[in-house]
Amino acid sequence: MSPTTARLHDRYPELGTGPVPVEPYISPAYFAQEKEKIFKKTWLHVGRVEEIPGVGDYFVKDLAACDTSIIVVRNKQGVIRAMHNVCAHRMNQVVYEPCGKARKFFCKFHGWAYDLDGRLTGVPEEGCFFDLDKVDYGLSRVACEVWQGFIFVNMDPKPELSLADFMKPMYGDIEGYPFDKLTTGFSWTTEVNCNWKLALDAFQEAYHVAYVHGHSIADAIDKSDGGAMRPLDALCGEFHRRLSLAGNPKSVYGNPKAVTSGGEAAREALAESAATRPIAAAALRAGMGSATHEFRLDTLPKGMNWTGSENWLFDINVVFPEFYLSLRPNYCQAYNFRPISHNRTLLEARVYYPDMPTAGGRFFLEYMKVALRDVLLEDLSTLERTQTAAQTGIKKHMILQDYELLVRHNYKVVDGLVHAGAAL
Repeated sequence: MSPTTARLHDRYPELGTGPVPVEPYISPAYFAQEKEKIFKKTWLHVGRVEEIPGVGDYFVKDLAACDTSIIVVRNKQGVIRAMHNVCAHRMNQVVYEPCGKARKFFCKFHGWAYDLDGRLTGVPEEGCFFDLDKVDYGLSRVACEVWQGFIFVNMDPKPELSLADFMKPMYGDIEGYPFDKLTTGFSWTTEVNCNWKLALDAFQEAYHVAYVHGHSIADAIDKSDGGAMRPLDALCGEFHRRLSLAGNPKSVYGNPKAVTSGGEAAREALAESAATRPIAAAALRAGMGSATHEFRLDTLPKGMNWTGSENWLFDINVVFPEFYLSLRPNYCQAYNFRPISHNRTLLEARVYYPDMPTAGGRFFLEYMKVALRDVLLEDLSTLERTQTAAQTGIKKHMILQDYELLVRHNYKVVDGLVHAGAAL
């Protein structure tokens, strides 16, 4: 789609083009409605199956927007279960550790024991209780399903919409991406003093890239005549949204296929970066051919790079409500913007690569770790300032342009659910 002949908004007239109110980003009352009508009723990404590969492996995920702590565990049959981390006796948290391996879960307060499916199996001094039937007092389960190796939970133990039905309308055509081959990487976790939507919005538009990222990746983007990063295309669904972006193939960051494809892709990236970014060029030379999995572009799912751009950089996939999944030719980023309060967000950022066991491969990964860290820090640099400014109440609306379609879609979906109570 050429931006000179059509606007992204033209395909979604129902979203409108007017100003977007600031109130949903600063209101505690609005956030309370989001918790009840969105976060406690929809599928939330909490981790990957590789985190709990064996029987009894578990992790605990605190979900402030759902007012709960969840135990996610692989049972004896290899099925992943999820349950509230609340003992049925006197409501102590059963598991204190963030992750581990267990044969059973034992409450540290009075020793009640639960199996890996959450069933109550042991009660000290059981005979002293009054008509206690252990069947009635297991850990409270939440719905738990897996999509492409990503674990999701839903606070409703019997949700009306299955995870497959939630995901497939928008993301069925990216199923088959080799997530299971991405076995190494790095992560960051931090709390940011801003609204979760404000934080997510900073990652679901590219209008800011030439300005916020001027010291890191501004030279790696495919710029419009006006200097901004022009989207290749955008897609908006009932809940989710997608954005496809192009890069500058004469840079290492802007040509991610160079490290796996080699050949002309690598030569093009090296030709200019050797002079302008020598460390990036050295990392690319060292990393080429070191990955244990070959990413052939012609084998990637048809939903990736759906415009067929030769300079495709990556696709942003925003899984409602707060899961950001960026898919690239040779790695992916999985970020969660987990609400803590109306003006505080927990960012959990993970980057997944194929194993690169050679010394050169490790050097390349370390380079990318630093490069992506710097990009992330640049993104975070505006968020708390924006929240502080928004909370002054001086400006009642924000103005969005065409490249910010996903920001508008996010507002419309959230606001529709908050005010109309539309079914998830």
